[in-house]
Amino acid sequence: MKRIYLDNASTAFPKAPGTAAAIADYIDNGCINLYRTESRLIENGFDILLSLRNMVSELYNYSHQECIAFTRNITESLNWIIKGLFREGDHVIVSSNEHNAVMRTVNQAGLNISRIPSDRHGYNDYSTLEEMITRETKGIIINAASNVTGAVQNLEIPGEAAEKHGLLFIVDTAQASPYLDIDMEALSISALGFTGHKGFLGPEGTGGMIIRREIAERISPLIAGGTGSESDSEALPSTLPERLSPGTENMTGLAGLAKAMAWSIAERKESFSHEMYMTRKLYEGIKEIDGLEIAGAGIDEPRTAILSVVSGKMDIAEIAAKLLDRGNIETRVGLHCAPSAHRSIGTFPTGTLRFSPGPFTTEDEIDETLTILKEITDE
Repeated sequence: MKRIYLDNASTAFPKAPGTAAAIADYIDNGCINLYRTESRLIENGFDILLSLRNMVSELYNYSHQECIAFTRNITESLNWIIKGLFREGDHVIVSSNEHNAVMRTVNQAGLNISRIPSDRHGYNDYSTLEEMITRETKGIIINAASNVTGAVQNLEIPGEAAEKHGLLFIVDTAQASPYLDIDMEALSISALGFTGHKGFLGPEGTGGMIIRREIAERISPLIAGGTGSESDSEALPSTLPERLSPGTENMTGLAGLAKAMAWSIAERKESFSHEMYMTRKLYEGIKEIDGLEIAGAGIDEPRTAILSVVSGKMDIAEIAAKLLDRGNIETRVGLHCAPSAHRSIGTFPTGTLRFSPGPFTTEDEIDETLTILKEITDE
């Protein structure tokens, strides 16, 4: 039975053309431990990292490429940023639409938080933001696009507030990149995290972060270790990006990410248009099915290609299981690691059945999904 994959918000499938070949080529021909092994292959490894840094720098408009570091995923990036920049007892402002990559990290770090409220569609309400800022406030953290509703958040308002009050402004781009324009300079962003395996269509286990130079030079690294540089000292290195890149990097994954990122950035406008066309088709079809209701952002509101569905007829987990059994249709059901977002839209604690088309989703796949959904709810 053909696989119908509608969970691109968890990880993209298929990956970008050429990704698997790039990974295989690196494994077969290019493995090298940069900064350590004397080899003629060192230049190839540096070319991969340079290519990635060029693309990331241009995409997010931050020219200091030495401030770009690569991690396993955006969760690791956000841990680096939050634990490196804040101290126990610091006050930070978060939104009600944050992923647990942020919420569990701020709680583990012992930070005091204020939460920006959200409306029932999943959009941040910034009307009380200024009132939340006190002398103890150190930063604002915002998820650029919700992984529950697809709602795209306004980043200008918190960016302006952070600049006005001298606060750190941190952005989670997991569901937003590469489709949304996120300009670090224009938005006064202090640091952001990105992941390789979602919108960039790269392999799992890849991601990264950008931290402004003046901050990166003083951040307390989450992980310490060998860098292949300043090896005469047992102290943390002062140079960038080495300060942010201890240990051996996932060069195999980054070789795949470089290929995937080049394709996804070049095709991002066409890909996003296609995803939104499929999302609209799915949205309009679901609206016609008795017993299903779409939670969160409307189809004409600022959004990404994510739909969250609830049902008054039957358990959403049962619907997900039947979609898989009858049509090999892969979705995600539950709270999607964002309980506060579900509280905002009224779907806590049950959660939602989430559909997220990708750039390779076809109309036939959407039609088949809608047909089986109707059959299930008509029973």
